[in-house]
Amino acid sequence: MTQGYPPPARGSNAGAEQDTATLPKVVPSPPPPGQQPGGWSGPTTGSGAEDGSSGNGLGSRLASKASTATANARGAMKTAAGEAESRSGRNTRAARGARQPRRARLTLSHVNVYSVFKFSCVLAIALFFVWLIMVGVLYGILDVAGVFDKVNEGVHTMIGDGKTNDLVTGSLVFGGAIIIGAVNIVLFIALSTIGAMVYNLCADLVGGAEVTLSERE
Repeated sequence: MTQGYPPPARGSNAGAEQDTATLPKVVPSPPPPGQQPGGWSGPTTGSGAEDGSSGNGLGSRLASKASTATANARGAMKTAAGEAESRSGRNTRAARGARQPRRARLTLSHVNVYSVFKFSCVLAIALFFVWLIMVGVLYGILDVAGVFDKVNEGVHTMIGDGKTNDLVTGSLVFGGAIIIGAVNIVLFIALSTIGAMVYNLCADLVGGAEVTLSERE
């Protein structure tokens, strides 16, 4: 905007008439909204929002990059651990394959007599039942084949008396088997216990029996 000034009055001492045009006067216009005087404009609401959105976008990008780097680091660590485990497994298998089976030489210098007695009792009873089962199976097979009938008929023919009882019967066979089994139980237990005592005496004299133990290949 311009504003005119009135022309200067004619001075008495000038001596000449001076015509001057109206000089313009510059009046500073008011600053636009959002701008401070002096040429610097402060931040407005719109620019602040844009700065905030750009800051949020930068933060999200940094967070995504950080998460990607973390995932990559975890994957690399898992891969390295798997490779180390596989290498250690291969090394262990190779070491086992290269190592020879270990062997140990031991000497059986003493046997507990009471433990031998208990073991012999249990084993003798088990063998007694096995003996009875074998006798029963064998008697059944021979009876079905008719062997005992022929033996009894031969005995009757030799004696010449039809009233004579049969020589071979089931009760006689199983009774004899029970008596024989009981005798075997007593003899087995006694011999086992006495054998353990004799072994201890011999081990005291010569040092016992040497036993070699080795691992499976």
